[in-house]
Parts: sequence; C-alpha cells; structure tokens
Amino acid sequence: MIQSMTGFASKTLTIVRDKDNKAHVSIHLKTLNARYFELNAKLPHALSHIETDLLKLFKKTLFRGYVYFNVFIDNPSIFKGALEPSMGIAEGYIASIEKIRTRFKIKESVSLDTLVRLPNIFNVREQDIDKKSSQVIMKATNQLIKLLIQERKKEGAELCKDIEQRFDIMEKEIEIIKHRSKQLMEDQKKKINSLTQELKDEQNDQAENRKNIMYAMLDKMDIHEEIVRFQSHLKNIRDLLHAPGVEKGKRLDFTLQELAREINTITAKCSDSKICEQAINIKVEIEKSREQTQNIV
Repeated sequence: MIQSMTGFASKTLTIVRDKDNKAHVSIHLKTLNARYFELNAKLPHALSHIETDLLKLFKKTLFRGYVYFNVFIDNPSIFKGALEPSMGIAEGYIASIEKIRTRFKIKESVSLDTLVRLPNIFNVREQDIDKKSSQVIMKATNQLIKLLIQERKKEGAELCKDIEQRFDIMEKEIEIIKHRSKQLMEDQKKKINSLTQELKDEQNDQAENRKNIMYAMLDKMDIHEEIVRFQSHLKNIRDLLHAPGVEKGKRLDFTLQELAREINTITAKCSDSKICEQAINIKVEIEKSREQTQNIV
C-alpha cells in the first residue's frame, strides 16, 4: 500500500513515580516529505539517553521523510535529584562579604536568610528518567507511530487514486499516438512508393541516393519501439503502485523519468502536429504525477 510522508499524531500520558510525584507528558509526532530520512527530536534532559533508541525506531518504521518528535513534561522536577547546597559557592560569598565588611567597617554580619537568596547557592543534579518510565515513553511512541502510519496510508490512498487517473490519461494519449503513427507511416510509404515508381526507369546514382534518403527518413520517423517501451514502463509503474512493500516513492519517480525520456524521443523523431499535441498532454500528466510522488515514502 502507498504511504504518504505527511502525517501527525499526539498523545498525553501520566508518569507516576510515587503517590506524591507524578507528571503529565505530552508527545507529538509529525512527518513531512523529504528526500531522505531526517529526525528533529526535542526532548527534556531526563530523556536524552533514549534519543538513539528513538532514532532507530523511527528509521525502522517510517523509512523516509522529515520527522519532528517533541516531548513536553509539565513537572520535570520529578526526574531531578535532591536539592543540595553548593558549599564552595557559599564559602566564596561569605569570604567576599567579609572583605566588604572589613574594607568599609560595616558591623552588620550576613544572615542566613540573605545568604540563601544569593544565586547558585543551591543546585539540583539532573538525572536520567528511570527504566520503567522510559519504557512507558517508548510504548507510547510505538502507539503514536501506528496512528501516524494509519494517517499516512489514508493520504497515500488518495495519492494513489490521483496518480492512477494520470496513468489512465497517458494510456489514452499513447494509444492515439500509436494509431496516428501507423497512419502517418502508411501515408509516407505510399508517397515513397509513388516516388519510387517515378524513379524506377532512372538507373543513375542520383535516383538511387534519393531512394535511400527517403527510406532513411521513413526509418527515422518510426516511433514504434518508443511507444512499446512507454507502454511497458506504464504497466510496470502501475504494478509498482500495488506491489507489497512501503518504500516506493523513489522507484516511482525514476520510472516516471523513463516515461519522460520516451515521450521526448517520440516528439524529437516525429514532427507531426497531432502527435506533438498528444505528447504534450502526456508530459503534463507525467509532471503532475512526479509532483505527487514527491510525497510518497
């Protein structure tokens, strides 16, 4: 089934450390189309140790696209260590205050209330989230991925439907070109036969050269091989749309490039206005199809 690279899913859950410590966690997952796989993860410090695991998980399940993954914790303090005094900083403050008191002969001593209000007197050690809470986050992320893939498949089905319609138009147009080409070749053969009849009594090099030139021009106008290859590529790309597997976007795009090459060769070899008109219609549909495939995984 075709998957789009565009999708969004979100989830909110609660992590409980104990009866007095819990936090609400909001997780948001969004993907957009990109040439390769790219991850932009914004995680709290407590979750930084699982970023590598998340990268592997997203790459394994989402394959391609720009992935935005955000986690917000409303009470990050539950993942912080105990509050501890910074003794070295406190000693520095007290020594500096004593110098000021001595220099300006101030009798008032520094109080504990004043000291604890100074910056960086206390520090909190950051620590990683516990294993159980990490597992809760990873489980929720897996659920989000499944929801996002469902959204991708829905949009992928719409893309597939649109591309199929483009292919239907191409098939009709190439059939018109095929019939027109046969008619054109028959007309040219009649002209050559007529001219050959006129030259049959002329047994000189000039007459022979004219015959060879006319047959060479007829051979150059023959676009049967290009039409057959175009129809073959079109069948292959239809089969690819419904083939098993997920990663199809690049294959579709490369095959559409082959279709474009064949139709360009057809217009270069045959200058018939009717064929050129149908070829232009095909080129338009190829470009529209390529625009759509840019958003397919």
